[in-house]
Amino acid sequence: MNTDIKNLAAVLATVVWADGVYDEAEKVAVEEIAEALELDNAELTAAVEAALGEVENMNEEQVNEYILNNSAEIDEEEAEIVFEAALQIAIVDGVLGTEEVDNLLAVASALGIDDARAVLLIIDLAKEEEELELAF
Repeated sequence: MNTDIKNLAAVLATVVWADGVYDEAEKVAVEEIAEALELDNAELTAAVEAALGEVENMNEEQVNEYILNNSAEIDEEEAEIVFEAALQIAIVDGVLGTEEVDNLLAVASALGIDDARAVLLIIDLAKEEEELELAF
């Protein structure tokens, strides 16, 4: 992966931030993402935890700026891969709520993925996850 692990971790951390809890399921998802992207698990985990430390006391506007700054550093050819990783983090708890979707759309936009494409990726993932609860 050409993208710096810290920028990937920052994007993933903002998705965790939207959910409000970095629980065991999300930690396992980070490990699975590291494996899928052939990254060092310990390095990605540490980077996500460091990024969470940065965003945990930010307000929504500051988090959006953080997303924009870090997404600008994501390799263009890897933007959709990073977005799909963010989707995995968002749904790992079995619930996808409106705040998470809003955050995912902000992430997609920051990554240069248009809204229509992002929505289709979210829908596609929701179709695959039969037990996913959509919380309105």
